[in-house]
Amino acid sequence: MPHLSHRASSIIRLALRAPVLLVAAAMTSFVIMDVLPGDAASTIARTTDPATVDAVRSRLGLDDPLLVRLGEWATALFLHGDGGHLYASGIPVWEAAASSARNSTYLVACALPLLLLIGILSGVFAGLRPTALRDHVLSTGAQTTLATPDFAVTTVLLVLCAGVLHLAPAVSLVPPGGTPLDRPDSLIVPALAIALVGGAWLQRLVRAAIVDAAALPHIRAAHLAGHHPVTVAWRLTLPAAAGPIVQACAATIPYAVTGTVVVENVVGFPGIGTLIATFIAARETIAVATLTAVFAAITIAAFTLADLHHDIQGRRA
Repeated sequence: MPHLSHRASSIIRLALRAPVLLVAAAMTSFVIMDVLPGDAASTIARTTDPATVDAVRSRLGLDDPLLVRLGEWATALFLHGDGGHLYASGIPVWEAAASSARNSTYLVACALPLLLLIGILSGVFAGLRPTALRDHVLSTGAQTTLATPDFAVTTVLLVLCAGVLHLAPAVSLVPPGGTPLDRPDSLIVPALAIALVGGAWLQRLVRAAIVDAAALPHIRAAHLAGHHPVTVAWRLTLPAAAGPIVQACAATIPYAVTGTVVVENVVGFPGIGTLIATFIAARETIAVATLTAVFAAITIAAFTLADLHHDIQGRRA
């Protein structure tokens, strides 16, 4: 019963925290967009005439106080699921983002398995023999990748895959009305970029989990007893590290999603990241805040599941 009550309290605590974080993140993005220089009225009016710009601003409701516009948008989104409309065209945000979201879904579906494969295998391989040559090589590679900006990693991969190996196009375009599956090579560079950077981060977490597990008394005793290292690793070390590794994988999922923003813009992939950059340039505050809320929801959900898994594992321990 105590374990059940602890588990229930963890679930309730995390369930209450998640929506608060989501609303806070979404509202913050709305406010940041609103305080940026310029607004959608200036872009739509296509003139510097103050009277014309003011007329457009009034028509769009941009002359209302910030708190009023923020409240109306948040109420519509979080209570009714209405993402709002674009200022320039009046098209619903959900409709405008549908095609780009589909493309990004294909990209993440390709990148995430590769990310997990790179991160878990290299992390386990390095962690089982800490301070060995392979650990130094893998750790140095991961740290170098993490220290390099995402756009630089993507650019290097673009030059390598498109310019040297000719495996991918220089610009990852998708045929009009089609999907990335109509041109699979458009996924190579962005998927590799997301997988390498995310995999490097996951590798560090997995390696730490393996090293910590290998230091447990019963595992050290197994080594001292003369058991084969492979047997100890397979039967003892990996099961002991499974909990932290699962938590690390869950925490990595948000990167595979949010990492598309930078990568897509570098390679010209028509996904949700490229669309957000376009909306920011056009000062589409509602659209940017709505899509940010989607990214925030995915991130918060993944970290909430990771925290819940950690709490449950901790209670069992």
